[in-house]
Amino acid sequence: MILSRKTDRTARNILFLGDLILIAGSFALAWWIRFESGLMPLTKDYQAFQLYRLPILVAVGIWIIAYAWQKLFRIEFSRKIGQEIAKLLKANLASLIVAMALTFLYRTITFSRITLAIGVIIAFATTAVYHRLLLAFLTNMLKKGKGVARKIVIGDGELAESTIAELLADPLTNRGLVGRLCIEDSPQRIGAPSELKRILIEYEIDEVILAETDVSESAIRRIIYECRKERALFELVPRFNGLLRGVIEIDRIGDLGTIAFRDVAMASWQRYVKRGIDILGSGLGLLIISPLFAGIAIAIKLESKGPIFFTQERIGKNGRKFRMIKFRSMFVDAEERLQSLLDKNEAEGAMFKMKDDPRVTKVGKMLRRYSIDELPQIINVVTGQMSLVGPRPPLERELAEYESWQLKRVDTIPGMTGLWQVSGRSDLPFTEMVRLDIFYIEHWSLWLDIKILLKTPRAVLTGKGAY
Repeated sequence: MILSRKTDRTARNILFLGDLILIAGSFALAWWIRFESGLMPLTKDYQAFQLYRLPILVAVGIWIIAYAWQKLFRIEFSRKIGQEIAKLLKANLASLIVAMALTFLYRTITFSRITLAIGVIIAFATTAVYHRLLLAFLTNMLKKGKGVARKIVIGDGELAESTIAELLADPLTNRGLVGRLCIEDSPQRIGAPSELKRILIEYEIDEVILAETDVSESAIRRIIYECRKERALFELVPRFNGLLRGVIEIDRIGDLGTIAFRDVAMASWQRYVKRGIDILGSGLGLLIISPLFAGIAIAIKLESKGPIFFTQERIGKNGRKFRMIKFRSMFVDAEERLQSLLDKNEAEGAMFKMKDDPRVTKVGKMLRRYSIDELPQIINVVTGQMSLVGPRPPLERELAEYESWQLKRVDTIPGMTGLWQVSGRSDLPFTEMVRLDIFYIEHWSLWLDIKILLKTPRAVLTGKGAY
């Protein structure tokens, strides 16, 4: 819950009334464009606006029902612009089909189909802009601390502390935290859990978040009861919160309620499209950069002895091993010298990174700064061992040090670039890298791949976090 109950109710009403006016206005404007503006030739008899009054009212009803069906009257700050447009397209398309069916059934008057088409386009465009403007206004309002849902957190342990940290880190909710109900002393403490009823009334709380693992079912029922009486939203932070990723569904086994965890797997057509992009992109890439390969090969050979390419065994999808290809950026004895440098590791977790690694050649430093050493992995993409976008493939020794939740990182085909590469590269802590990779896996879409590919050149050219 982000908006307070009163603000959320007001915002929904404003959204509903705005859409109502815009949809009605869109079809009225469509009539004017068709019959009065002079922009379109009148190939048939002129139709007065009086004939369109009732059809416009019917159209408004159809569109409002379709928008409600797509839940477009809800204020959802997490809804991306692409998701908003998709919902609006579905609603407008469904409304258009119903409207056309009604005009087909009602034969007394032949209404202009061009007018209907123009009205649909205007309704879609104006409501789309209106929704985003209203959301931007509400976001700005929340950042100023106005209309924020007033929240309290119940709990004494680390789960409560991490919940509070997340609330304070979110610019939309950080001004809504009233305090914490706990037994032990805390900077946020405003009372004990037994004082819940008084706190709800005194502070006009909109949401109660229970973030405590050691609590009985009867105690939870009492909290829910008090919340319902005061019309406050009750939320429970489960102790297995790390598992709540991907698609979560409430299921049943007889009378027993269960939580179903489903992976976000690509549909077959999505896999084919992603593979098609990989083949097309890597093929074009090889053609474009093949002259560059020759110059890099000469530079590597002139500086130090050894092969031009460096191949290393990496872990791919579902733990399958493959040889990843790179331009050699280190001296040939780099692997042997690694053991003596492990105590100088500057990366957190199961990864070795060192800004001034003595094993890196002068040419190698330049190649690494702009990620040019990674270009031969296009060959891995062509062969299907890698993708253009995906998590970076780990070494086997790194995988052995992974925590259980980090193993999801190897559930998909690794990539040349990924979400963490365009979000800070090696400057990010290892755990944050893994979280970004897992976020990518759980929220994969073609559009996400495209956005990462578009951001990659800038990340590479700045050279930030590359070493």
